[in-house]
This record gives sequence, structure tokens and C-alpha cells, in this order.
Amino acid sequence: MKKLLATTAIVFVGFASAASAQSVLERVLTKIDNASNLAQVNGTFANIAENIGGAGMQTIYVDDSGATSVILTEAEYNAQLEQAIAAEIADAAALLAAAPTGLVTAEPNPADYDLTTLAGQTAYNDDKAAYADYLDAVDLATQTATAALTAQYQPQEIAVAGLAGVDGSITNLVDGIGQATQQAIASADVSAIEWNMPTLEWGDMATTALGAVNTGEITLGVNQAVDQAKTTSTGAYSAVVNQLGGAADTGALVLNVASNMTGINGSISNTMNEVNGAVGNLSTTALGAVNTGTITSGVNAAVTGIIGTSGTSQ
Repeated sequence: MKKLLATTAIVFVGFASAASAQSVLERVLTKIDNASNLAQVNGTFANIAENIGGAGMQTIYVDDSGATSVILTEAEYNAQLEQAIAAEIADAAALLAAAPTGLVTAEPNPADYDLTTLAGQTAYNDDKAAYADYLDAVDLATQTATAALTAQYQPQEIAVAGLAGVDGSITNLVDGIGQATQQAIASADVSAIEWNMPTLEWGDMATTALGAVNTGEITLGVNQAVDQAKTTSTGAYSAVVNQLGGAADTGALVLNVASNMTGINGSISNTMNEVNGAVGNLSTTALGAVNTGTITSGVNAAVTGIIGTSGTSQ
């Protein structure tokens, strides 16, 4: 008697799952543990691509100075910092408004002054100096607010399950004129300023982010039994071929799965400030789970016939 025994083949493609997560195969096996319509499973075939996502690091800010700790997310901390900076700038502006030179929050334009007269030149120089004082006050207010909040809240890195996804994004940030350049332009002792904007030529951009891709193939065989009785002049053959899972007293579990349980980011983000430029063609593809695998089942997948009277296989 010959028997073709079922084997177990498991292929995992994708990211390692979190320790507490349960894979597709584990969930399916749990479901069939107490099944009443299956005998002991004699064949398990799994072709799986899974992406569950692991733990990602996140920054939080903690204030332990009081009886109860105060915890801020990164977004909450940044919002509070912006409010503190705005309050410091408002206080500085109030002080400058009371100063002899007054408050000047915009760069003076020489065309607005009669520079042919001494009074016009004096007014222009005073406003230019007041504007420089305002820029210095803004910089000092920013540093003061940042230092105060940094001393109060301490950053900590924590692991958060499910944050780590597939990131195939493209991000470009270009700022042509910064605060230092603005201050240099404001303090320049000239009547007219010409600033040539830089020019950027960005070419084509393409990104592809794939979560879980399964292109596997499962081919099922058969259970076969052949009995032979033969004398010198006669012969008798008995052959039985059962497809796996095709009989009442046998079972087969066959899986061909692509599963994605995390975020897929294939975005393209371009930000240009105070620059000239052009961007070429943009192409992005983001796929969560793709399954193009096949399952072939049946007698014809393994044999083309049974043993003939001549004793040879066909």
C-alpha cells in the first residue's frame, strides 16, 4: 500500500508582528479547534503575507513638579509653546511701544520718506532702528518662552503599538529667505534692496509603498492506495484516489492570504517658500494588501491516470 502524506508549508512575507497580535493562521486554527464536521486535520497549507505593524516611538512631554504629573503630546506641547511665544512677543511689543522710538513691526520702505531732507532721513533711520529692535525683541521672546517651557516639561520617548507602518513618502521643504537674511536686509544701509530668489528645478518623483503582497502558489495532491493481486495468468488491481479534504473522514485547511493591519503612507509633499521653481511629474502608489496567489486542488494536479493492466503508469 502506498500513501501520499500531506505536508505543511508556511511562508511568511512582511513585517514582524507585535508580540500580542495574532496572525491570520493562528486565528483560523483557533476557529477549527472545536469544529464538529472535521476529523483530525491531515493537511495544513498556508501561503500568507501579513503586515500587522509593530510599536512606534512617540515623544511626550512630562511635568513632574506638582503632586500629579502632567503629560502633553507633541502637538499639545507645540501648541502651548506657540501660545507662550505669542505672549512674550506681545509683552515685548508693549514695552517697545512705550519707548521713545515707538513700535515698528514692518520694515520701513525708503520710498515712504523724503530722504532729501534732514527730517526725512532722521525719521527713516529712527524707524529702521526701531524695526531692528523689534526683531531682536522677537528673537529674545522666542528664546525666553522656549527655555521656560523646556525647563518645565521633560521630553520622553515611549513605544506605542500600531504606530509603525509602511512609510514610502517623499517630503521636500525649501525656505529661500530665513529670519537671519531678513535681519541682514533690514540692517543694510542702502536706499534700495534687490534680492534674487533662488530657482529650483525638481525633476520627476515616484514612490511606491506596499503593505503585504502574496504571489504564492499552493498545489494540493491526493491520497492514493493501490492493491495488487497477481498469478501467472491473471491479475487484479484495486486503486483508490481521494482528493485531500474530499472525503467525509478527512480534512484539509488551505490558506492563501494577504493581510494588512497597519497604515500605508505613499504621499508626496513639496513646500517651497520664497523660491522660484518647477516640479516634474509626480507618481505615487500605496497598496495595503495584494493577493495574486493561486490554489490548485484535485486529482489532475498530481496524476494523469491510474495503473493500467500492463503494470505501467499512464
